[in-house]
Amino acid sequence: MHPQARRRFQRAVTATALAGCLLAACADGSTTSSDEAPEPTGDGELSGTLEIATTSERGLDLFIGPFEEEAGVSIDGTYAEAGALNEQLRIQITSGTAPDLFRAAPGTASPSAVLTLADEGAVMDLSDQDWAQHVPESFAPLQERDGATYAFPTYGQAMLVFYNRTVFEDAGVEPPTTWSEFIEVCDALAATGTVPLALGLADNYVLQFLPFALAATLVDGAEGDFYERLAAGETSFAESAGWRETFEKFFGLIEDGYTTPDPLGMPSDPAMQAVGSGEAAMVVMPSAASPVLAGFMAGGEEEMGIFALPATDRPDDTHIPFTPDYLVVNADASNADAALAFLDYIAEPERTSAWAEETGAIPALTNAEPVDNELNNTVRPYLEGERTAPFANHVWPSGEVANALMTTGQQVVEGSKTIDDLLAAMDQAYQESTS
Repeated sequence: MHPQARRRFQRAVTATALAGCLLAACADGSTTSSDEAPEPTGDGELSGTLEIATTSERGLDLFIGPFEEEAGVSIDGTYAEAGALNEQLRIQITSGTAPDLFRAAPGTASPSAVLTLADEGAVMDLSDQDWAQHVPESFAPLQERDGATYAFPTYGQAMLVFYNRTVFEDAGVEPPTTWSEFIEVCDALAATGTVPLALGLADNYVLQFLPFALAATLVDGAEGDFYERLAAGETSFAESAGWRETFEKFFGLIEDGYTTPDPLGMPSDPAMQAVGSGEAAMVVMPSAASPVLAGFMAGGEEEMGIFALPATDRPDDTHIPFTPDYLVVNADASNADAALAFLDYIAEPERTSAWAEETGAIPALTNAEPVDNELNNTVRPYLEGERTAPFANHVWPSGEVANALMTTGQQVVEGSKTIDDLLAAMDQAYQESTS
């Protein structure tokens, strides 16, 4: 018998479910894929303790016991809220005491994000692992450097429109597939006295949601090389037609009365509650927060509908923001073989799907078994069609660009700044972050 995982819980309070949703990024090993835990290529069978640190045991606990039994490895898990975990890991990485396998944010979103750590040589190159061939190409800006893969995508979340089915039925409207149809739906809802779009900008991070949903199509879809050109100094946010149109449409929705009156005075949770009660019809948010919204609805998940936000009048143009969560292997792991074996174990298609389903998320690997629920059925065509883009803040060089968007964006809403001011502020923050 092998010892059960020792779980040390570090509890931290988050402002809301939505904040956590957004803030949510050597020696090589080779493993084989099978129903049992694979053997390493080292000196013998797997043994010892595998140290793991991540944000929650939810979903992960499906695999800990079976892996321990099959592999002969004891798993020592540490779990903490994302912000606290990132701070803890940064200290451990610097001191050389980081666990074998740990959660990392996408891209360069934080000091403990995947590419930040890859640039430091702190995490292992995983390019030769069998599961790496099933990583969507759209994840490359979040986990690759010079063609090398440095992280395992566990499951993902998408930025989507969630709506109250009863409100839509009463207004006689259907989910739109074009921008013009979206505006028509907003007009029809407003005519019934319903707020079309709940918008809680009192929590400034919410200001990112609608722009990210629009920019996936207008920037990543229409200007696919924008971030490469931005990094090369060949363009700017101010010169991007896609970013300008993104903000014109976003602030236009507010100015035209399609959102919560005085959105700067509305916090995010009451905005979701308004959709649940039927006072408002729709809200744009990360899918990881959808269980919270469903809890506000009398009919629960069955009353909650989902669709991708269109940004043009061509349905095939529509892209959705989709970003995975990651596990990385410490470049100086004390039990690297066990860490690689565990990743190969959970990469099995049925296990990838089971983890996503348990957490209300979306499988990140392309060979995962389909999860049959509305969220996954909505997102799957975009994943399969390679019509996804990272959450924009995850490809920005630091949090300062997002801070510029949130701070100056609120000032645009109140009328003291313009879209030109916002684009200039984002450019300045980008330049300061890369200089």
